[in-house]
Amino acid sequence: MKKVLLIEDDAPLCLLLEKILKNTCEIFIINDGMEAWSWLTDGNTPDLIISDLKLPNLDGIELLENLSNSGLFTNIPVIVLSGFEDGSKRRRCLELGAFTYLLKPFDPQSLVTEVDRALAFRKENLLVN
Repeated sequence: MKKVLLIEDDAPLCLLLEKILKNTCEIFIINDGMEAWSWLTDGNTPDLIISDLKLPNLDGIELLENLSNSGLFTNIPVIVLSGFEDGSKRRRCLELGAFTYLLKPFDPQSLVTEVDRALAFRKENLLVN
């Protein structure tokens, strides 16, 4: 089963995402950007990261910057969730290596499609490298 790190501080949304993905993925939920970064640097390697932009202690863009700068996590796709349409933040996330940027509220099937695409992308990149 694929491991997905969900970084989200909205408890009802965490429950919804877990319900949507639990049949195909093992979900690890962390509510704080800094805690998520610590979890990753402690040696945990998910197959996919789904992250909100607005997080306590380390926001989604700062997390993407850390992921990009570390070089250790560049093969892990990141799906960014945001409650705000902000073209400059969307561009910045994609420049930092985000796989895609979804607006909340999102269609659950669209999320499942993006998760499947991201996991297939990761598999292809692991086979190439």
